[in-house]
Amino acid sequence: MIHSILLKELQKESPMKKRRESYKHLFINIAGIAVFALLAFFVFNSIQENNNFQPAEQSSFIDDTVSLQGISYKLEDYTPYKGSYIGDNSSVIAILDELPGAKYRKTIELQTKKQPYGLTVNYGRNDKEQMTTGEYEEYWTDKRSMLLYNASVLFMVIDNLDTIDFHLEPENDKLMHFQFTRAEIEGLYGRDMSFYVGDSKSWKQEVLSVIKSDSAINEFYRNR
Repeated sequence: MIHSILLKELQKESPMKKRRESYKHLFINIAGIAVFALLAFFVFNSIQENNNFQPAEQSSFIDDTVSLQGISYKLEDYTPYKGSYIGDNSSVIAILDELPGAKYRKTIELQTKKQPYGLTVNYGRNDKEQMTTGEYEEYWTDKRSMLLYNASVLFMVIDNLDTIDFHLEPENDKLMHFQFTRAEIEGLYGRDMSFYVGDSKSWKQEVLSVIKSDSAINEFYRNR
């Protein structure tokens, strides 16, 4: 009798147990699908990010160099001299050492007694290196671009510099004289020259675009 009752109870529970097992398997399947979908989502996003990734150096790098007589000159070479003054002889010489024509520089003169404050740089053949006259003349073939570049850098980093005079000793010993004023150079670029310190983009677009352009150089010297 008791055995018969237990058997009947077990038979009643069997359909319910089957339904619970069915629900359990269904839940496991749904959970598995959800996990798979989530993993697929993360993998897809990771692939997209890798495809769209660009190194910061490539996207932000700006080439602010200029090549003059086969030597490259960079804006960053002059940033340590920002805020220099014409009365600081050692700083002026250090800046000139980083500019075109350094190996032919003979003497410099500083005008610091009264305004306008000025700098005179004298270039000539280097007897120590026994440079021939032809080599010296060849070096200065592009002197107009080189001296405009030098003036631009000097006005950029020497705050109280008003005028620059470059003297070049040519083959016949007759000095060639090039003078630049701060007002003239800032008028050319349309900015206070100190603005360019550390600004590679503006330096390249506004200054180097002139230095590298024969037509811009010709126009500048023609309109002086």
